[in-house]
Amino acid sequence: MSEYVSPRISVHGDGISTFAGYTDPTQSYYSERTAKTSGFDSADGTWWMKLTKMLGGSFVGNGAAHGSFVSMTAQYPAFLPGRIRRLANGDVSPEIILVYTGINDVIDNIEVEPFRRDYVKMIENLKKFFPEAEIWCGTLVKSKGPILYEMIKENDLDNIEVYNEIIRDCVKETGIKLADLAAQGVTYESFNRLHPDEAGMTTFAEAWCKNLKGEI
Repeated sequence: MSEYVSPRISVHGDGISTFAGYTDPTQSYYSERTAKTSGFDSADGTWWMKLTKMLGGSFVGNGAAHGSFVSMTAQYPAFLPGRIRRLANGDVSPEIILVYTGINDVIDNIEVEPFRRDYVKMIENLKKFFPEAEIWCGTLVKSKGPILYEMIKENDLDNIEVYNEIIRDCVKETGIKLADLAAQGVTYESFNRLHPDEAGMTTFAEAWCKNLKGEI
């Protein structure tokens, strides 16, 4: 991470990075209503807000959407300009953009070439709208038990590393920064095998923080 003082931070992704009020309630997985299972009832419990505070920064905007994909062969792809514009707040633009997305593509076994094409398109649009921002993309990781219930089956993520290799290639190709959480062996606590609970959000935030601070 460049030496920012109180960096302005935005996040882009899927349901794991939502919270109603910061994201459209109709596109949010997390809200006050999920507190019984997630263990937190405000955005302060999310990984991106925890990370913002760890870095002494200020949070700007959130382009995440529950159930969204990288690939346009599915629904609500991450490259959509309308989603990317949400990373700004009025005239305030982010200095750092954190991207964690693609897990729904893995679960649905989206074809790898459309995934690659649209991951690059997402990065290109991020750079187009925020040319001065430092963009970080994270590789995808699995949760660890115990869980309250299964939202997905364990074998739904058997091919996760195929997509992670594409993410690594896309990051290298576009010259942005990589938080290789998968290669670092990161796993997180979850209540349904997919969405982090409060402990899992802390695990996420700490792993991202180590990458941004160059401690890996």
